[in-house]
Amino acid sequence: MTLKKTLNSIGWKYGLMGVLYIAIEILLGKLIMHFVPESLESLKIYITYAIMVFTVDCVCFPFILLITLKMPKAEIKKKKLGFEKFFLSILIMYGLILVGSLIGSPIHTVLTAPFNVKDDGLAMLMINSNFFVRVFVVGISAPIFEELIFRKVLIDHLAAKGELAAVLASGLMFGLFHGNFQQSFFTAFIGCFFAYIYLRTGKVRYTIFLHMILNCITSGITLELIKWLYKLIEKNFGNIDNFTPETMQAMHMDEGNLVIILIPTFLLFAWVLTLFGVMLSGLVTAITFACVKTFKFKRREGDDTFGKQVLALFTSPCMWIFYSVTIFLFGYTYLPPIVSTVKELLIKVM
Repeated sequence: MTLKKTLNSIGWKYGLMGVLYIAIEILLGKLIMHFVPESLESLKIYITYAIMVFTVDCVCFPFILLITLKMPKAEIKKKKLGFEKFFLSILIMYGLILVGSLIGSPIHTVLTAPFNVKDDGLAMLMINSNFFVRVFVVGISAPIFEELIFRKVLIDHLAAKGELAAVLASGLMFGLFHGNFQQSFFTAFIGCFFAYIYLRTGKVRYTIFLHMILNCITSGITLELIKWLYKLIEKNFGNIDNFTPETMQAMHMDEGNLVIILIPTFLLFAWVLTLFGVMLSGLVTAITFACVKTFKFKRREGDDTFGKQVLALFTSPCMWIFYSVTIFLFGYTYLPPIVSTVKELLIKVM
């Protein structure tokens, strides 16, 4: 089976998985949320988490595992990564996140800020959820099954047809599946990096651990600091929207309130500064490794050239089944508020 034929097979299978993902998590999820009575409002958070776990862990992973079962697999040699390389991998991971965020966040802002889009849904879900539930779902469960789907299964079937194609497909498909520009670039970059690690070690546990470290730090430490500050502001000012320069000026007259707000603010600032330092160190490490050509791809006899491997990702027709599904996800994220704003402007003009 050629690279293009393998990509075609991967494309429609992962595209079908994407359709299942949309049907269950988005459509079914919205229906369930709509019919939950107000008396059970607090349970919406956990219902949402339950849908996330059910969709990815109990539907998408078993489905993609079964539907790809008869496809040929590559024999990937198993090697140890070692503590030093694992630590460097953490740094590089954060360096790639910095680059991806610098690209994706401005695009996300341009597509949301002018249309009065608020990211309150996911933010409030995370802030109001229980720490242990959040860390289990986002920090432990999600990394395991996302790595199995987009690294283990995908690369096992693609690696024999071209290492570069396998790594790029893994990162690109992982990034696109997030369905928004705020995450898609950095997840694509770290997806490629994780794919390379799996390709060189044959052990998906390394990429699972790296993914867990990232998600646990974000959903655990970072979010808890934000949650602490948010709750204190809410307690003292009633609503986060009331936390304005005017209220800040009034707060300066009350030293007690000032100390209460400044402590978590300082800790959050120090933590974010620490993460930024790690990201910069990781970026320097990644550039250094790239310059000395640490990251190398092998071409076996009969493999397409690297140029043809990259081209095959976009010229294999069935890959566009998967791409179309992810385009729908992006549209679902950005189009509704844009259309709504345009309608309001047209009504005012008419």
